[in-house]
Amino acid sequence: MVTSSMELFIEDDLLPSFNFNRLFCHLSGCTSRLQPISEKFCRFFAVVTMLSDDVIYFLLLLTTIGLGEVIRRFDNAKLKQNVASIIGFTIIFIVSGFHSLHCVLTAAVNAFIICFVSPKYCHGLSFGFSFAYLLFFRFTTVFGLPQVPSHTNAIQMLLTLRMVGLALEVHETAKHRKQLKESNIDNKKQDADNDLKQIELSLENQGVSPNFADVIHYAFCYIGVLTGPYYKYRTYWDMLHANDSQISFLNYARQRVLYVPIYVLLFLLSNYYFPLSYATSAEIFEERSFFFRVWYITPLFFTFRMRFYSGFILSEAACIMAGLGAYPVESQPKPGNGPTALQHLNNKDRSSITYNFETIHNIDEYAAETSDVRGSLKAWNMTVQWWLAVNVHRRFPFKPLRTVATMLISAFWHGVHSGYYLSMLTVPFILVAEDAVKRKLRPLVNNSKIFNFMAGFVKIQWFSYMGMAFSLLAMDTTFAYWKSIFFIGHLIIPLSYIASLWVPSHKPAKVD
Repeated sequence: MVTSSMELFIEDDLLPSFNFNRLFCHLSGCTSRLQPISEKFCRFFAVVTMLSDDVIYFLLLLTTIGLGEVIRRFDNAKLKQNVASIIGFTIIFIVSGFHSLHCVLTAAVNAFIICFVSPKYCHGLSFGFSFAYLLFFRFTTVFGLPQVPSHTNAIQMLLTLRMVGLALEVHETAKHRKQLKESNIDNKKQDADNDLKQIELSLENQGVSPNFADVIHYAFCYIGVLTGPYYKYRTYWDMLHANDSQISFLNYARQRVLYVPIYVLLFLLSNYYFPLSYATSAEIFEERSFFFRVWYITPLFFTFRMRFYSGFILSEAACIMAGLGAYPVESQPKPGNGPTALQHLNNKDRSSITYNFETIHNIDEYAAETSDVRGSLKAWNMTVQWWLAVNVHRRFPFKPLRTVATMLISAFWHGVHSGYYLSMLTVPFILVAEDAVKRKLRPLVNNSKIFNFMAGFVKIQWFSYMGMAFSLLAMDTTFAYWKSIFFIGHLIIPLSYIASLWVPSHKPAKVD
């Protein structure tokens, strides 16, 4: 017997012969003028139900937010660590099933590298293994293994960042210990005292010494296991050992999620009226104009932004409720990095401290919307941006190609679809053009607000154009759409740069 979803809420013994289908048809006939509204509502509801991945993410995020308050009430660090890991692995197993073995293998091999390989080489080896396994992980079907579901892909991506980041933390800790030891032996330099104190502070507040089990626990901690943000092992360690179970972070979380309902509603509405599937339909190429196709990429990118704003902020709320990333304001925490003014971490009376959660702050919506291209990149997925800066950009040996290398690694981390590379490898050229235009035009515009608005508007169009590749993923569909608008986003890049060369440089007037 097939039971409708509505009938599940009515007990059979109360209404044994009630026919909901007949009632619905009767009401539909009596309210024919409401039929267009009914059809639109059904279509809207269908859009919501089709977004199964987003619904699963949303429900799991809400669950992790609620669990945070429970976890933080544990005073025992070991108990807190064990419970967080059990919850994390349970979530992974629920969404991944036997595919969880990929995560277990990645964590176990990295734990071996971090604990048994020399700290001098462990970060490089961890980076090589983790990204090589990420490549294998995305081509499992080539080796006769089942295709990995999208949820497991997200978990593997974040696990890769955690493991490589921890290896670098171990490397940096060993380097600082060596520097401290050498400084104690050689006391001839008088002006080395400040550097010595900074090293001691760094070791005290940023040093790490994980064992094999600690690495596994960090890998499977439920906070951010699905959606991020990235946080260092030391941030995780500080959360476990924080004596703040009597402090409520509910107001911090409430303030952070204030606009999430608006973002979710805007996402659903935009996705309903401007579906991505329409960008690949025959109608948009055969019946719509060039200008319509140019315009249509803008609402698509709006949908993209609202979706990620909602996910990023809810992920931050999960961290806040668990106390992850809670540091004194005076310590000047930075996204991903944690405290930077380490001398302000010695206050033991945590009840009198004013906290912020910049360490796990992953998205600055206002800056992402109003800044130019470079500013928006810094405001988007900020903890991962920090990871890329520290692990790739600063360590790439050939300085002129650091941005290209960083974008290449970022694209590879996201996936193997050509759309990621078409999108992200365009960014360095956009930055060159934008910097050239800003140098010439900013001095000529008296009102900085007007200039910033213009820069933000152009940024949105550029990102919308690149976002088509990021969303469509496949090269053929991306090129088909870009071709239909004559690759306008790519054409504007050299034209902007050439135009900036013709604008005379502004020289400030000399004051006598």
